[in-house]
Amino acid sequence: MSIHKVSGNKLTKVLQTQQSLRPGQIVQGKILKIFPENKAQIQLGGQKMIARLEAALSIGSTYHFQVQSSDEMIYLKVLSEYIKTQSTLSLYPLMNELNVKPNKTNSAFIQALVQGNIPFDKSQLKEALQILEQSKDKGTAKQTLIEMIGRRLPITDNVFQAVSIKNSSQFSSQMNELLKQLKATNNQTELLTRLEQMVARPTNVSASLTNQLNVQNEQNKQQIFHVVKGLGMLHQQIDFKGWVSEWQQVGQALKENEQNVRLPFSLNATEAVQVMEQLRSNQYGLLNQSQQFMQAWKSTLNQPVLAQHEFMLMKEQLNQHILPLLPVEQAKFIRGLSNNQVQLSSMMNLLESLHNPSTYKEIDALLKVVHFDKLFLSKAPNEQFMLQLQQVLTYTGLDYEQQIVQKSPDQQSLKAMLLQLIQQSDGIVQEKAGQLLHFINGMQLNSINESESMIQASLQIPAEKLGLINDMELEFESRKTEDGKVNPDYCRILFYLDLNELRQTIIDMHIQKRSVTVTIYNDIQELKRQTVQLLPVLKQGLEALDYKLTSVDFKPLQELERPAKKTTGKAYSSYQGVDYRI
Repeated sequence: MSIHKVSGNKLTKVLQTQQSLRPGQIVQGKILKIFPENKAQIQLGGQKMIARLEAALSIGSTYHFQVQSSDEMIYLKVLSEYIKTQSTLSLYPLMNELNVKPNKTNSAFIQALVQGNIPFDKSQLKEALQILEQSKDKGTAKQTLIEMIGRRLPITDNVFQAVSIKNSSQFSSQMNELLKQLKATNNQTELLTRLEQMVARPTNVSASLTNQLNVQNEQNKQQIFHVVKGLGMLHQQIDFKGWVSEWQQVGQALKENEQNVRLPFSLNATEAVQVMEQLRSNQYGLLNQSQQFMQAWKSTLNQPVLAQHEFMLMKEQLNQHILPLLPVEQAKFIRGLSNNQVQLSSMMNLLESLHNPSTYKEIDALLKVVHFDKLFLSKAPNEQFMLQLQQVLTYTGLDYEQQIVQKSPDQQSLKAMLLQLIQQSDGIVQEKAGQLLHFINGMQLNSINESESMIQASLQIPAEKLGLINDMELEFESRKTEDGKVNPDYCRILFYLDLNELRQTIIDMHIQKRSVTVTIYNDIQELKRQTVQLLPVLKQGLEALDYKLTSVDFKPLQELERPAKKTTGKAYSSYQGVDYRI
C-alpha cells in the first residue's frame, strides 16, 4: 500500500517494499563480515544474512547478485561489484551482463532500483526500459516503473497507464472530463447519469428535474415531452422546440446560481415527479394496453377529425383500459378530450410514448437523479459520506473481473459501461473513456494488499458532492480475525482531506482494543481551540458504536509519522547458520 509522507505542504507517496527474493532477481548486497569456514555476513536491503562464500569477495564491498535456487538452498551469483565513488561506471559490468544498452537513461533507471534496494529480474528490466524509452516524460515514467517493479506488478503498457494516471490525477477530474464530452456529443444517457450521481453537487428537486430534462432534450429524446403534453400538463400549442428553449433558460439560470428559479409552463416539480412515479409503477399495464389501443386506432387517429360514433367508441375504450392506469388529475384531462386535430394528435403521441419501452428508461433515469439528490440532501454529513462511499464501492466496478469469473458481471457498473463505450466510440470520447478506465484499473491495483495476518486498503472518493475541494483519500490497515476478516478492535485509518476553510488536513485514527486515539494534522494554530466543543459529540458517537475515545491530538502537517517499513527475514548476530551461498 502507498503511505503518504509530508514534505512541506506537499504530499508525496513513499513506496513500501519488502525484501522477498525470487529466482532471477538482481539484488544489491554488501559484505559486512568475513567468518571462518568461508562464511560471511551480508546485508540485503534491511536484512542481514549469513552466506557461504564460494567466490572471492572483499569485506566492506557492495556487489550485484542474481538470485538462483537449488533444492532448499538459495544461491546468489555475483554479477559485478558496485563502487560508490564511480556509481554510473560501476553499473556498466552489470548492464553488460544483462545485455542492456549503457546509455544515460538506462543507467539512471538501474541506479534508482539499486539505490532503492528493489529486487528486479532481467525480463522486468527489459520490459520497463522499453516503456521508458517510448515515454515523453522520462522522470515521471521512471518513478512509475520503479513503483511497479517494487510492487511486483506486471510490467505492461496497460498497467503502466493505470498506475501513471492514478498517481497523476484525481477520480473526480477524470469523471468530469468524460462527462463534459458525453454532454457535448449527446452520448450514453445511463453512463452520463452514473457519472453525475458520483461527482455532481446535489441539488433540490426543481434543479435535478431541470438538469436531467436538459440532458434528454439535448439528445433529442422527446418521450417525456409527449407524455407531459398528452397528459394536459402543457398547453396544447407548445411544440418540442418551445419545450427545449424554456428548459434551457431555467438551466442557464441555475448555472448562474440564481436562487428559487421557477419551472417553465407553471409546472410543479413535486407534482411532475409524482406523475412520473405513477407511470413507472404502472409500466407493464401501460405498455400492454397502449400497444393494443394503438393497433386498433392508429390508422383512424391519423385523420384530422373522427366520425362522432368512432370518437365516442375510442373515448370509451380509453376510459376502460388506459385512464385507470394514469394519475387522477391527468385522467380528468383525457376524459375531456375534444374531437379536433390538435388534441387527437397529442393523444396519439402520448400513447405512442406509453407503449415505447425507452420512455420508461428515460423516466427511470430522471427519477434516479431526483431521488438520489433528495435523499442525499436529507442526510447528516456523516450519512452523506457513507452514501458517497457506498456509491463508489457499489458502482465503480472494482470487483468487475471477479464478477466475470463468477459469471455475474454487473453491466451497470462504471467499468462495464466504459468498456462498452470504448468499443462503440472514437475520437475524444474514446480517449477520455480510456483514461478513466485506466484510472479505475489503477485503483484496483492499489486497493487491497493482504498478508497472513494483516489487510491494507486504499481508496479515493470523489468528494465534490461532499463539499470538498479535491478527492478524499483513505488508507486503512487492520489485523485479521481468525476467519481472515477485518478486525474492528485493531486497525488504523488515515483520512486525507482538502477542505474549503481548513485546507490540507490529515486525520490519523488508531484503534487498539476498541480504544480510539485521533491525531489531526493541520497547520492552522487555532484549530484545537475552535474544535474543542465538538469533542463530546465525537465521544458520544464512538460510545454508541462501542468504542472509547482516549485522546485527540493536534499537530502540524510536517510531524506526520509514517508507518514503519516492514521487512521479511531475520537479523543474525552470530554466524552459526547459513542462509545463502554466494
